Amino acid sequence: MKTYAIAIDKDINKQYNDAVIYYQKSIDENELNLEVYLNLAFLYWNFQDFGFFSYFNISEELRSIGYDKYPEIIEKGLSNYPNNLELNFWKKYFQHIIYGEEFSAQDCRQLIEKYGDTKSKVPYFFLYLFDKDKYKEEKIELIDDCNKEPTAKNLYIKSVLG
Repeated sequence: MKTYAIAIDKDINKQYNDAVIYYQKSIDENELNLEVYLNLAFLYWNFQDFGFFSYFNISEELRSIGYDKYPEIIEKGLSNYPNNLELNFWKKYFQHIIYGEEFSAQDCRQLIEKYGDTKSKVPYFFLYLFDKDKYKEEKIELIDDCNKEPTAKNLYIKSVLG
């Protein structure tokens, strides 16, 4: 079994302390897989959330590592997948949520225009918050995608969508 498959299995089973170890190992072993970068960056970012790290007993060491590494993982992912819409979206979204950097619906639509409306519908969870009618179809598709692989990232998206 590939290392990234173990990581995703740990993630789905909410064994997040172990999942990040396997995601990082997958990157270290050069198993190029976009989901590894997306899921690892998301977990590291989410480790900063008090409710998340408390409930899932995330170690202080991993929280500290995560704070420093989530931007690094995004950048490393972008070095391999520079035109990936979802990586570019999360880069902006994380900065918006943590540091309050401006990120509007227009900014999100510009990302979609720049990088293309690829198979990833992830940016639409953000756009849905601004216009529930216009992005209703994307919301339904996104929830279906999230249900197929309930990683922490996908559970978060579903929680935002309600």
